[in-house]
Amino acid sequence: MSKHIRIISTILVVLGAIYLIAAGFFAIFGLLALNNQSEIADTAWLPTLFTGGLILLPLTAIGVVHIATAKAFRQGKNWSRAALWILSIVNLGSIPIGTAFGGYAIWVLIRTKEFQGNE
Repeated sequence: MSKHIRIISTILVVLGAIYLIAAGFFAIFGLLALNNQSEIADTAWLPTLFTGGLILLPLTAIGVVHIATAKAFRQGKNWSRAALWILSIVNLGSIPIGTAFGGYAIWVLIRTKEFQGNE
């Protein structure tokens, strides 16, 4: 089961990196949008920043949680199992890659619980 734990941890790091890269792209596009606004719309920067924050903050937080959970799950920390359950269930809705990862992670969580004392 240690092989599956390494695989899950690697997938979590990759997914976390994808979330952080997406947040970076949104930040760049938001800055470009702010830079290209005309002089007439002086107050348009506030909704742009607010909307950007609504997108950037959750994406960044989810990316960091994925990476922190991966590190903790690989080290065998107890809280990482609960976090991985939550991430797996949330990722089930992201068809098709998230569904495959979520199902695989749930399978690994069930199997590691059964074999926790055997390895």
